[in-house]
Amino acid sequence: MQIRWNFKLKPTKSQKIQMSQWLTTLRKHRNYALRERNIGFDTNNQDIDTSVVYAWGSWCDTESRTEYGSCCPLTCPVIKHGVVPRDLGKALKTSKGVVKWDSASGVQMKVTTQLRHEIPAFGNINSDVLQRNIAKLDAAFTNFWKHGRGYPRYLRALKSFEYKPKQVKIGSIKDSYAIFYLPGIGNVKMHNSRDLKLVKDVRTCTVKTSGGYWFISMLVEISDDLPQEKPVNEVKSVVGIDVGVNKLVAVSDGSFVENVRITTNSRTARRLAIRQRAASRKLKGSKNKAKAFKKITRTKHKLALRREGYNWQAASKIVKTADAIGREDLNIKNMVKRAKPKHDGKGGYKKNGASRKTGLNKVILDCGWGDLFNKIAWLAVKAGKPVIAVNPKHSSQECPQCGHVDKNNRSGEKFLCTNCGHTEHADTKASITIAKRVGLVFPKNKRTLPADCGKVTPVKTSTPKRVESRNHACESPCTQLSLFDLTAYTVVDSRKSKRYGKNS
Repeated sequence: MQIRWNFKLKPTKSQKIQMSQWLTTLRKHRNYALRERNIGFDTNNQDIDTSVVYAWGSWCDTESRTEYGSCCPLTCPVIKHGVVPRDLGKALKTSKGVVKWDSASGVQMKVTTQLRHEIPAFGNINSDVLQRNIAKLDAAFTNFWKHGRGYPRYLRALKSFEYKPKQVKIGSIKDSYAIFYLPGIGNVKMHNSRDLKLVKDVRTCTVKTSGGYWFISMLVEISDDLPQEKPVNEVKSVVGIDVGVNKLVAVSDGSFVENVRITTNSRTARRLAIRQRAASRKLKGSKNKAKAFKKITRTKHKLALRREGYNWQAASKIVKTADAIGREDLNIKNMVKRAKPKHDGKGGYKKNGASRKTGLNKVILDCGWGDLFNKIAWLAVKAGKPVIAVNPKHSSQECPQCGHVDKNNRSGEKFLCTNCGHTEHADTKASITIAKRVGLVFPKNKRTLPADCGKVTPVKTSTPKRVESRNHACESPCTQLSLFDLTAYTVVDSRKSKRYGKNS
């Protein structure tokens, strides 16, 4: 079984400086490679009046398809990616006896190998790390062309670099720490929070920085196997969850997971705003400005760790509740989009509630619903429990008794059916509706209260005057009540009247 583990590194000061220099060089390398590919993209997509840069001809002899150099100027680009090196021999490859243009990643990897011999900054970086840097850019273009994602952008800062499989080696293993060998960097100590003796093979490893700390994410192969998911006929219980902003999660058994508002509570939001304003007022390019933003970055990193730990606890509680989990199939990306502007027809705009929508978006992003769903899915896989995503349409407006759907049924956290008068907590009702939409049998809660004892023994009062035993049930200082004894309430009233006056 392959699984990804994350560890916190403890590099030396010189290793930190070296890895930071690697990130700077890799960022420049990626942006330069992206600029080369932009030439081909812009050339193929510009208007006729715009000046363009044309690539070399693919070949001059149409029969032998052999490249002779720049002896055939063309009026249109031939290659799509536009990557043309100075040495045209690096742009060609032979496949099945035919000489043709290499792909953009193939050409740039050959040029990168040449740069390692010419520029010391590239020579200090491991060759596999440089190749993976080009491969990640190639994957970004693949996502753009085939999966409709955004066009790759230039990076102002690079936070990670990646090693190929079987490059990182595990050295000595102790109780609290272990030592990894990173090619080009050396032996690096790390916090050991896993049983590394189970590791059979180390696959790809990503070294990243966050908040001034260094981490390594390893894809390892271990001997353990995941359990088989329970079939539908063996599922005996199901739990539904409804995520929100007032309550982070409402569970169908009536319990809640409170929303602690990691970054949007008043104290933290004020502190972040003050630090951000102070950092923005520093002199541009000064060391004080860099220190201020470093402090903000570390604060946000700690807040992210708090959110991650809280979501792990919530996911663990939910997965342990039942044999199957039903959740809402939410499109969170569309839910946090800004409010659409409304034109008034006079060159201006109408009010569209953008400020309120911005506040709601911040709270939704602070909750981390997507991160919570991912953690629930992973813990459910480890437990062999299925997770079913259902359509959340009208889950908070549908009455569980009569099935009446009306937006007036819900008012905040209160649910009152306008048809039959059924009342319930709105979030709990929505989670029960989600559990029913899973299509499995929802277990009934058969809790019963214990029978009342018919024998009541009065408590003997031996306290001095004006000092009485405290009844914790009534939260008032008085003697212990018998079953039908109402005289003690008169004592409270008399004391109350003496304290606050006769007319109170």
